[in-house]
Amino acid sequence: MNEYVLLLGANQYLRERSLAGAKSVTNLPIWTADSNPKLKINRYFDNCIMADPQNSESLLKEIMKYKELGWSPRVVIPLNDWTLKAANDVNRELGLKHLSPESVFLARNKLAMKEAFITNGVQTAPFVLVENENELKQAANQIGFPVIIKPYEFGGSGGVYLARDMKEAIVSFKESQDIMNQYAEQFGVDGNKYLIEKYIDSREEISVEVVCFNGRYEVITMTEKYLSPEPWFAEMAHLVPSHRVNDNAIKEMACKACEALKIEFGLAHVEIKIDGYNFWVIEAAARPGGDGIMDQIERAYGLNPYSLHVSTYLNKEPFSLIDNVKAKATAAIAFLKADTGIIKEVNQPSVIDEEIHSLSIQADVGKISEDPICWRAREGVVEYTWPILFEEKTEKPIELTQNLSRQIFVVEKV
Repeated sequence: MNEYVLLLGANQYLRERSLAGAKSVTNLPIWTADSNPKLKINRYFDNCIMADPQNSESLLKEIMKYKELGWSPRVVIPLNDWTLKAANDVNRELGLKHLSPESVFLARNKLAMKEAFITNGVQTAPFVLVENENELKQAANQIGFPVIIKPYEFGGSGGVYLARDMKEAIVSFKESQDIMNQYAEQFGVDGNKYLIEKYIDSREEISVEVVCFNGRYEVITMTEKYLSPEPWFAEMAHLVPSHRVNDNAIKEMACKACEALKIEFGLAHVEIKIDGYNFWVIEAAARPGGDGIMDQIERAYGLNPYSLHVSTYLNKEPFSLIDNVKAKATAAIAFLKADTGIIKEVNQPSVIDEEIHSLSIQADVGKISEDPICWRAREGVVEYTWPILFEEKTEKPIELTQNLSRQIFVVEKV
């Protein structure tokens, strides 16, 4: 029987380097899945099966077709939140390496996740689960303003709002519900439940990339995060490595969060809010960081982190791959954001600065540019590389990208 590795979510934008990472640690063919590959052909992969990567029944049906042709998966590897459960269910059904169902549940259900953090001594903001406006009011009064409103089973900052009083809370709750009404079915999540959290009043936030394997947890690096203005929390830029990269207290907390969620292997992405000398874990995910963070790590460190993720699923010890690996540069990804209104002109910048690694303009004339509420409000992507390591937080990714956005987009206010 011929074998292959099936990467789920690998054909997602800014996940393309997962193929190179997989190829570097195995000689097996690398396949992916898409519900309609004939319309979305990806020639980089060795094959693309016609299956919904978020649906285990769809995947199993197609995998069995290929088994009859002499092909069987060595393992199925998820690369994002939406494919985590499907991949794990398929692996378990086929007797392949898989996480415990409890771990997948804890990593996807934000209520259970936060309860696990508290049980295991991982500091996280106080919270209450609600389903309707009356419960929202009770929760907000119990926790005390300001509060964060967030869907308990979503991502990408979708539906996440800050409310400083009850009036704002009611309006934001309805807006969060609107977001979930649009996307819950598409991403296969429960759009009826929300977490109300105490707001940690700080704009300092990082993500920590952790490799997990056989009870051992090692931090690869830390990413400095740049958020959109309140009341939203859209991620506008990521910079690797953060100037906090050698902070052992943060490393310990990130690893403890992974252990609390029982993430036995794979990469984990842990988001942490920093308030002075206090660290608060926002959430953790049992998959590589998104938004091109893995690509920034590769440019900064010369290490493709997907190779670590794939290695653990292949039951190969990953830590030797990161021995003596240090950052040699700083890399960042930021998201173009036009002013709010209708885009009337899209212009190429007259000069591409030396620190720009890549620039992708993704908005056309006529697009309505909305407030930076979440991932969907972006108008493009720009990546930067600097041949230095910053010793304190720099605003360069935001300042340079705002300047680029003003050059590129001419907007008519509405």
